[in-house]
Amino acid sequence: MNVVKTVLFSCLSLLIEGSLSAETPLKVLLIGNSQMQCYDLPQMIKVMSESAPAGSPRIEIGRALFGGKGLKGHWEAGDAQGTPRAMIAAGKWDYVVIQEIYNGKQPEFEDYATKFDDEIRKAGAKTILLATASVTEHYSPSYHYPDSFTKLNEMQVSFGKKKGIRVAPAGYAWMRYWGPHPTEQQMLDLYHEDKGHPGAKGTYIYACLLYAIITGKTPEELTSEFKTVRGGIAIPQEEAARMQKVAWEQYKAGT
Repeated sequence: MNVVKTVLFSCLSLLIEGSLSAETPLKVLLIGNSQMQCYDLPQMIKVMSESAPAGSPRIEIGRALFGGKGLKGHWEAGDAQGTPRAMIAAGKWDYVVIQEIYNGKQPEFEDYATKFDDEIRKAGAKTILLATASVTEHYSPSYHYPDSFTKLNEMQVSFGKKKGIRVAPAGYAWMRYWGPHPTEQQMLDLYHEDKGHPGAKGTYIYACLLYAIITGKTPEELTSEFKTVRGGIAIPQEEAARMQKVAWEQYKAGT
């Protein structure tokens, strides 16, 4: 009889634990600039998580987004209420995603990424570094594809390996989506009309990759419709399926 009770208790505990893990959202803070703001990357991730099958984790989002700021600017904002550092300390986050500006320089980047990672670990969370796509030469003439993409992403991937920080190389995911010889039209299709910020499609690739890294689950078959982003946007289903697949392949390939 005692054996039966023990087995029943164990099964009940597993059921309760599974129910709690499905119902308790992952808390994620995003710290970045207009690369995240332009098509509301935080909201995209949240909506995607809500479209996942029952039992999959939902994602609760916090944001500290300030246009034009890299990690140095975020750090030098201090630790008063509303600053990234204050939000890290107060939020009880599972993950904090930090994003460098497109023209970040390696020594400065490594210095401030280390400072943020130390604060994030101290707060009991895990750091994810989002390495974005680069801007086009139409936006800033000194940036050329693929060199500017490789430089920005490799700088962060190398640092992540050295420090044991997970990196979401979204610039590499864009390159994987384009293939080896993209036309200018194919490339600009992922950008906002200013040719420097990600458009809806480019942001969706960011969101798919971050969803995979945060949850460990594929973004395939999740929603590509966002009624609460910029008055409502939708990625065509066939293109969205390719983007989801590419993001999952990038996730499985590691950094």
